[in-house]
Amino acid sequence: MASTPALALLATDYQDAHERAHARDIERRFANRQVSTGQIVLFGLTGGLIPCPASITVLLLCLQLKQVALGATLVLSFSLGLALTMVTTGALAALSVRHVSQRWSGFGNLARKAPYLSGGLILLVSLYVGLEGWRAWP
Repeated sequence: MASTPALALLATDYQDAHERAHARDIERRFANRQVSTGQIVLFGLTGGLIPCPASITVLLLCLQLKQVALGATLVLSFSLGLALTMVTTGALAALSVRHVSQRWSGFGNLARKAPYLSGGLILLVSLYVGLEGWRAWP
């Protein structure tokens, strides 16, 4: 498989088996392809335009109240707002990661440990909530 320089796996960086598997999958899928900014924006917009169950519920309630225009307006507004939020958040995240990576060499190590840190935080919160529930038990 011909590897593109931008997607090539770096032998000098530490990667566990899981990380390597994802990197190889991404390399296989996107080798010899260029992604434009327009494609990224279109991806975000289409992801935001797919209604979630809550918006479908709002639409059905408005249909039951015979307020079709209100329901369509609410769902369209919600979907467009979600799409704009997804595109903006994705762009800001990509730019900020690039900016921080250039200024701080330890960012990659912190990013690799982030799932463990967030898992530990979730575990602590769940233990706290469980303890509070246990104490409130009659």
